Amino acid sequence: MKIQNILYLSALASEKRINKEHKKTGKNPGFAVQKFSRLLVKGILENNVNVLALSNPPHVGGRGEYVHFEKEIEHEIKYKYIPYINIPLLKHVFLFLYTFFYVLFWGLRKRNDKAIICDVLAISICIGALFASKINRILSVAVITDLYGLMPNVDKKSFLVRMASKLNAWYSSAFDKYILLTEQMNEVVNPKNRPHMVMEALCDSTLVQYNYQTVEKSHPRTIIYAGGINEIYGLKMLAEGFLKADVKDTKLVYYGHGPYVEEFKKLCKLHSNLEYRGIASNEVVVNEELKASLLVNPRFTTEAYTKYSFPSKNMEYMASGTPLLTTNLPGMPKEYHNYVFLFKEETVEGYADAIREILSKTEPELISFGLKAKKFVLENKNNKAQGKRIIDFINK
Repeated sequence: MKIQNILYLSALASEKRINKEHKKTGKNPGFAVQKFSRLLVKGILENNVNVLALSNPPHVGGRGEYVHFEKEIEHEIKYKYIPYINIPLLKHVFLFLYTFFYVLFWGLRKRNDKAIICDVLAISICIGALFASKINRILSVAVITDLYGLMPNVDKKSFLVRMASKLNAWYSSAFDKYILLTEQMNEVVNPKNRPHMVMEALCDSTLVQYNYQTVEKSHPRTIIYAGGINEIYGLKMLAEGFLKADVKDTKLVYYGHGPYVEEFKKLCKLHSNLEYRGIASNEVVVNEELKASLLVNPRFTTEAYTKYSFPSKNMEYMASGTPLLTTNLPGMPKEYHNYVFLFKEETVEGYADAIREILSKTEPELISFGLKAKKFVLENKNNKAQGKRIIDFINK
């Protein structure tokens, strides 16, 4: 029997709820993670399979607050938000028990047409769901977007982080099937060599219906980076390389937050062609990406974690129709090389040379190159097509 009902366990929430959380806190509630999960769920729904998002969404509340059970429907996605009491440790016990019993009873009837898909970084709810799936014998599928122990934005010296990393590694190896972003992930998370597929990333299938025209480009020409503002992502070197390139009528803009922000702000005061725009909603960032001349991801390839990730921002950048300049990340298949510009050297001089060479091209030349990349990802990596691949993979 083919799978017709899927529980998707993660931190996914409606766009309305996420934007509300952002306005309330001023912080990034995980826009990139949210977009990835939302597109994945939409892609499965568009292939006529029922999906329910059972979620523990981002929420900043007072200690001891009771977070209520809620239901929501937005753009045909059905959400159920898991209740808990906001007290350290007790919260995770509550989340574990709730999902354990929910999945246990959900899977007792007609189990052959059901499966759970877990974003393994949502540890508490996914462990509960996984244990229940072993009892009621429904298929369990892991989505691995990052390896917890290698994520660059966590404090690896923290006792809690080390424990969470070990817990994540232990339970991640117990799923029936795996959806991975890179082939290199498989050797780490799938020691029992169970079935796996490599998805890389995905973009919005609704963009396919639009013609490949561009909006009016910004003047002066703009280079944009959006994401974690961290020196280990190459952002200090990028800023220095951009200044060294000394391209007239061009500015470099950063969106996001991270440990390099304060240093970059000081640099912005000294150089009018550098600009920091803080944290913005995905809608705002995407709109600005359309008007930019170049989008950039300078992440160093020497960092171990780059083998185990395919940055979702690269897919978003390519889908915008604005050219992407990136490093030759180990997790990026060579088929992408025809559609992106690559840094030849990961040095200040190398970054400067690449920026200077690319921006010596005319705007029509850059637009033409960007539209080829857009066509490639929208036709081959859109979430409806990826959703079909996932369903076919689950049903094998």
